[in-house]
Amino acid sequence: MNASLRLVAWELTKRCNLSCKHCRAEAKNGPIENELTTKEIKNIIDDIINFSHPIIILTGGEPLLRDDLFEIASYGTEKGLRMVLATNGTLLDEGLARQLKSVGIKRVSISLDGASARSHDEFRGVDGAFELSLRGIDALRSAGLEFQINTTVTKSNLNEIKAIRDLAIKLGAVAYHIFLLVPMGRGSTLRDEVISAKEYEEVLTWLAEQRGKVPMQVKATCAPQYYRILRQKAKERGEEVTLESYGLDAITRGCLAGIGFCFISNTGKVQPCGYLDIECGDVKTEPLSYIWKNSPIFINLRDKAKYKGKCGRCEYWYVCGGCRARAYALTGDYLKAEPLCLYRPKGELDKEDRAILNEIQSNFPITSRPYSKIGERLHLTEDNVLKRVKRLKKDGYIRRIGANFDSDKLGFVSTLCAARVPRQKIKEFVKVVNSYKGVTHNYQRDDNFNIWFTFIAPTMADIEKALEEIKKKTDIEIYSFPATEIFKIDVKFPL
Repeated sequence: MNASLRLVAWELTKRCNLSCKHCRAEAKNGPIENELTTKEIKNIIDDIINFSHPIIILTGGEPLLRDDLFEIASYGTEKGLRMVLATNGTLLDEGLARQLKSVGIKRVSISLDGASARSHDEFRGVDGAFELSLRGIDALRSAGLEFQINTTVTKSNLNEIKAIRDLAIKLGAVAYHIFLLVPMGRGSTLRDEVISAKEYEEVLTWLAEQRGKVPMQVKATCAPQYYRILRQKAKERGEEVTLESYGLDAITRGCLAGIGFCFISNTGKVQPCGYLDIECGDVKTEPLSYIWKNSPIFINLRDKAKYKGKCGRCEYWYVCGGCRARAYALTGDYLKAEPLCLYRPKGELDKEDRAILNEIQSNFPITSRPYSKIGERLHLTEDNVLKRVKRLKKDGYIRRIGANFDSDKLGFVSTLCAARVPRQKIKEFVKVVNSYKGVTHNYQRDDNFNIWFTFIAPTMADIEKALEEIKKKTDIEIYSFPATEIFKIDVKFPL
C-alpha cells in the first residue's frame, strides 16, 4: 500500500492542568524530564519537509503549557506546513487566541465530553473545566480562528452525543469529531466504559447519517468502521462515494496508523498513533524520514497479508483496516482483528452458517415451516435462520433451494451441452440459453469449451429444436451429449 505521510500528531509535552479519566498520555501538572527542546523540534521539522508536507497537530498533555509553543507553530508555518492545535481550551483567552492565529495556527480542536458542566467536569477531573473550555471557544470565535469539537465516546456519555452535537452547532464549530475510547494509558482503567460492538455500530451509523444534515463536518476517529458504514449506506441509496459527492471522506482511510499518520512523543519516540503504544523509532537518533520508510511496524501495517482474522479477509480493508490500537489494547496483538467490529466480511461463515448449510444439504425438513424446524435443531430462532439463509443466498453459498426430481422417471430426456464461446459474447450467449425453461444448470469453465449446460425436455426432438434456435440466435455451435444411463451421486459439502 502507498504510504505518504499526511498527518503527524506531535505530543509537545505531557504536562497538563487537567486529570482526565481517559488520558492516553497519563499527563500530569508538573515538570517533565527529557522533553524535546525547541532546537530539536525545529530540526525534526526540517527533516519532515524534505520528504513530506503533512498536517502537524500540536498536542499534549496541554500544549499551551509549553513556553515555546508559538515559536514552534511559527517555524512550522514558515516552512509551509499546516499547523493545528489540540487543547482542552481551559487556558485560552482572547490574547492567546490572537497569538495562535498570528503564528499560523489554522484550526484548534477542543474536547467536550459532556453537554453540561456536571458530566464534562466529572470526566475531566476538574471542577469548572466546562465553563473554562466554553470561555476558550468564545476567545477563538472572537479571534476569527476556526475550531472543532472532539468527544470521546464512553458508556457514561453515549446518551449525550446528540446534545453535544447540538452544542457544537450552537457554538459555531466547523467540525464535530467523535473518538471511540481506546483503553490505554490512564484509560486502561476504563475498560468497563468501552461501549459494546452493537453500540459502536449504532453510534457510527448515526454519525454517518449526520452528513449533509448539520452545518459542519462530522468524522469518527479511532473508529475506522465509519468509512465502511459510509459506503454501505451510500450503496443502500444507490450512490457512489466519490470525491465530488463525499469530499475527503471518499479518499480517507479509517485507520491511518503507519500508513498516512504517525505520532511523535514528547521525548521523540515515534509510534503508529498515540494510542498504539509501540515504539517504531526515535527522532533523537534517526531521521523521521528513515523511520517512516523502514520501521518494520510501519511496513507490517501497510501489508494486508499481515493482518489476522477477519480484518485480513475483509473487502473493506482498504477504507477501514480496523483500529490497530484497540486490537493491541484488548488482545496484545496490533495485527489481530478489530475487537469491536460486528461486520462479517463477504464470504465469511460462522459456525451457525455452517450448521445451517449442513442441515439444508442433508436433512432438509419436509414441513410447512422448515426453517423453524432447522432452528429447533440448532437452537436458533426461525427469524435468525431465515435471515442467514437469505444472506447466504445473496453471497452465493446457496444457488437455490427446491425439490430435485428424477426427470427420467417423469418421462423426460436430458442432454449435456458444450459450447466454445468468445469472451466478448459470453454474456449474450448465457442470457439466451437461460431463457429456455428446460435448462437446469449452466456453468462457465476454464477450458476451450467454456460454457456447459444441461437441458431436459419431454423428447429429444424438443431439445434438438431448442438447441437449433439457440445456435441461430447466437451463431454459436453447440455440442450435445444425450444421457444414456443415469447415475445419481449424493454430493454434499460438509462444513
